[in-house]
Amino acid sequence: MDLIRKIKNTVFNFQKFLKNKKFREEVKNEKSKKYLFAKNNSKVSFFDFYKNKKRWFSQIFKTVWDKWKKFRVHFILTWSTLIMLSLYIIFISPYFRISPSKVIIERLDTITDINIAYKWVESVYSSSIFLIDKEIVRKNMTAMQKNLKNIEISRLFPNWLKIILESYMPQFYTRFSWIDKWYIVTSNWVLIYEKNIDKKLYNLEIIDQNLIESGFFDYKEWVNEIDMKKIILLRDLFKNTFSNKNISKFVYFKLENEIHISLESGTNLIFELNNDLYKQMALLKFYNDTNKDILNSWEVFYIDIRITGKVFSCKDKNLCRKNLIRVYWDYYKQ
Repeated sequence: MDLIRKIKNTVFNFQKFLKNKKFREEVKNEKSKKYLFAKNNSKVSFFDFYKNKKRWFSQIFKTVWDKWKKFRVHFILTWSTLIMLSLYIIFISPYFRISPSKVIIERLDTITDINIAYKWVESVYSSSIFLIDKEIVRKNMTAMQKNLKNIEISRLFPNWLKIILESYMPQFYTRFSWIDKWYIVTSNWVLIYEKNIDKKLYNLEIIDQNLIESGFFDYKEWVNEIDMKKIILLRDLFKNTFSNKNISKFVYFKLENEIHISLESGTNLIFELNNDLYKQMALLKFYNDTNKDILNSWEVFYIDIRITGKVFSCKDKNLCRKNLIRVYWDYYKQ
């Protein structure tokens, strides 16, 4: 019985829906006319939306402008005061100024002189931390110590300055007999006085009349960096080519632009610092291999391989020394 009753109710509701459909459509059309809604129920156009937004922003701007006109004097005074106070604190007050106790200098090597670095930094004391020009600091510190390769400067607010120094690597050491001092020679050819020389470095004697006449050697460049790179290249080439040959010292003749390598066997090797160092070293190796390792024989006083494709060797010690004295003067008299 319940099932039959449900079916009857369903049929009755459907008939009622059909009868009221026309009435509902008439009501909907009447409402659309009354409230100006389109029959297709379309959305508001973008232009209408833009006008509403523009009207909304205009209202906000008008409100802000009214407030500004009313309180502009107070606003200007407040912000002017804040700006002036900020400028005073940053540039005038001691809160952001560098003081001697607020400077930290560290070095990443043992040859950089911290005292010289601190002496120059005195020029930035009492300066505002905001006005420190890092490039000027680097330039002036490098002028005082030409061996400096990297200078890292950090501002530690409010008024600390941290500087980390790194030098070019030591490549040789040298000694000047007339002043009895030892110096380190860096890879950018700067001389640095050093009491405790690392004996792992090779001795490089410098034959330069200007250097002899100079009274001050520290932190000066005596040769351009290109020639220094060639000297280092020649050293490394010889060590790699003749790993079993013991080097006594290197001698650099600046005027002649030559490097002489003195071996512990008593042989002197004469190279020219040009772009043919690889060829000169290959020629020396060929000559040594075809002459039963003559570099270790103690029989040859010097071997000259400056001319491409030719080798000149001299065995008579007295005659050979006279030949070298005619070219290099007093150095080979000893």
